[in-house]
Amino acid sequence: MSGKQVNLTLWGGEADKFDGSSSPVVAIKGARLSDFGGRSLSTVGSSTIMINPDIPEAYQLRGWYDKVGCNAEAQSISTGAGGGAGRPTNWKSFQQVKDENLGTGEKPDFFTTKGTIVFLKKENSMYQACPTQDCNKKVVDLQNGFFSCEKCSKEFPNFKYRMILSANVADFSGNQWTTCFQETAETILGQNTEYLGNLKDQDDTAYDQVFTEANFKSYIFNMRVKMDTYNDESRIRCICNGIQPLDFKEYSKKLINDIRQMALM
Repeated sequence: MSGKQVNLTLWGGEADKFDGSSSPVVAIKGARLSDFGGRSLSTVGSSTIMINPDIPEAYQLRGWYDKVGCNAEAQSISTGAGGGAGRPTNWKSFQQVKDENLGTGEKPDFFTTKGTIVFLKKENSMYQACPTQDCNKKVVDLQNGFFSCEKCSKEFPNFKYRMILSANVADFSGNQWTTCFQETAETILGQNTEYLGNLKDQDDTAYDQVFTEANFKSYIFNMRVKMDTYNDESRIRCICNGIQPLDFKEYSKKLINDIRQMALM
């Protein structure tokens, strides 16, 4: 056995009914693999999940875990939801980012902060995209049952929803608008985009509730800042490369270490 562990995100009904208390063997088919700052898995609508499947590999894994794995320290190949792997953690507050003029150089700057979602822009957060796997270009509704992708130069009878979410994030020093793409947006909203797209089309009230419930939750944010020019106007753009659930124990250790470092100054 590899001795490695990977983060898996379950959505909707699969998340509700999953019981990991007995450390079951889980087999997954058709999960989405992300290598954005480490490897992580998430289920999609077509994924199949089997608990303790009746196959030789499952029995082999069960035997290894019961004898060795349950007492071993696994090495994670994930870093939570999104980027930051391989880059030293650069903790900054939003005010420090402004004071130090981060993002104004030729290359983007990266920082990490603990923040709280205070507002999410629901409007224009989802768009209809090309259904092909490697294309996320917005499609044009031809009003004849087909959708046109300019990039692929093809027409399709269907589309997939993609998400670009604008979030206002606050820390102790101030707040900052940040752009969250597909994976980080799904983590913040607690639902996958396919489900949210269907909800948007069928139940406005339930769709609004998803955004409401996502407010005032805290995370560790991995941010990227860079000067962006649009319509001859330059401004600093902040993009959320990834977020991680707030581990209060680990974050408290960081704060204690910060205090100790300050005491030595």
